[in-house]
Amino acid sequence: MSGQYKGLQSRILQHNNKALYVHCQAHCLNLVLVEAAKSSIHFITFFNLVQKLYVFLTSSTKRHTAFVKCQEALHPGERVIQLQKLSDTRWACREKALKALLKVISSVVKVLTDITQQEPPDTAAGDARMYLKAIDFEFLLCLEIASPVFEVTALASDALQNSDIDLSTAYAVVNGVKDTLSNLRTEQQFGKLFKSASEKAEAAGISIPIAPPGQQRQRRVPAKYSHSTHAAVESHSFQSLEDYYRVKVYYTFIDVLSQELERRFRGDGETQSNKILSALHSLTKPNKWIGKEIIGPDSLEAIHTLCEFYGGEEQKLKTELRVFYASFQDTSTVKDILKTLRDNNGQDIFPTLVKMITTYATIPVSTATVERSFSKLKLVKDTLRNLCSEERLSDLLLLAIEKDIPLNHSEVVNIYRDMAPRRLML
Repeated sequence: MSGQYKGLQSRILQHNNKALYVHCQAHCLNLVLVEAAKSSIHFITFFNLVQKLYVFLTSSTKRHTAFVKCQEALHPGERVIQLQKLSDTRWACREKALKALLKVISSVVKVLTDITQQEPPDTAAGDARMYLKAIDFEFLLCLEIASPVFEVTALASDALQNSDIDLSTAYAVVNGVKDTLSNLRTEQQFGKLFKSASEKAEAAGISIPIAPPGQQRQRRVPAKYSHSTHAAVESHSFQSLEDYYRVKVYYTFIDVLSQELERRFRGDGETQSNKILSALHSLTKPNKWIGKEIIGPDSLEAIHTLCEFYGGEEQKLKTELRVFYASFQDTSTVKDILKTLRDNNGQDIFPTLVKMITTYATIPVSTATVERSFSKLKLVKDTLRNLCSEERLSDLLLLAIEKDIPLNHSEVVNIYRDMAPRRLML
């Protein structure tokens, strides 16, 4: 897709050299989550175990039935919850998998314990015992840490997949995620998660370590290296178990998420496309153009970048921006700006601004709608429709993909009635 010689990007640029190559925002967020899952050995082990528990409890009908019965015994009258599979390409799977496991962790521990205590022993008793030992306090703590974070990112992922969203709103959603993560990165928040994990461990009969992992096996740093940065890390000792997991696990996980969000969504200055997108985004910020006798250097650089790439007079665009935001101060999003320009004959008054804002509004944000079309093709063309003609398959896909378009059911019934005699004749 992004190849600069034979990729789709280069083919489109051959027809229009003003086209911008923009990454799908939902894909970028999913890649952020994938990188965060690899932030430390603790989370790598955690997600591997989550996937292995799903495979172990769902690959066998006998074990799955036992898992369902454990839920019904521990939580009578409540809906049975199924474990979810992890995937790097399905955007919402991790949040659903963690939420489901957090609710049924007691049932998982119970069914694994029952399998290991069966007489005569079950063939899967060895695996069940191994997984039971792996579900320790560290696993429960990672589950408590990851669940609220992935819940926030799942909300952002759903918003970024909306077909009506624009880049300005996408940036606002990402900024909201970053602010939420910064609010979560506190000692008080981690204290609540640590306390919740400790209570769950006590309820499940899981022992809580006293000393931090590896504290007794700490290597002594030679005196000649005592002033180096590496020595400071090696010689640091944690006073408690909570301090260890707060620094090594919680803060590391949050920091990797924040850094990846900044890198993938705010790559300002790296490429020409990023410079233009940043310049277009600055047009939607009224505080940069209102109440200033001298416009800042960043705003002037943005005007210069846009006029050089798309064409136009810099002084005219600067004047239009100042007059527009002085006249209409309640416009803060791209939709509001376009609506105001349309209602107030903006094409004649602010022609350069209309050109820039229209360009910014038409830049795609997500490819989720296009990918859903391919997913529908896999659902519609199943084994029963293997010999379906191309025309009929196209009609079925149109009905499945555009199902949100309202239909007049009486007219559809009349059309089918008219077609019935012809089908009988055929």
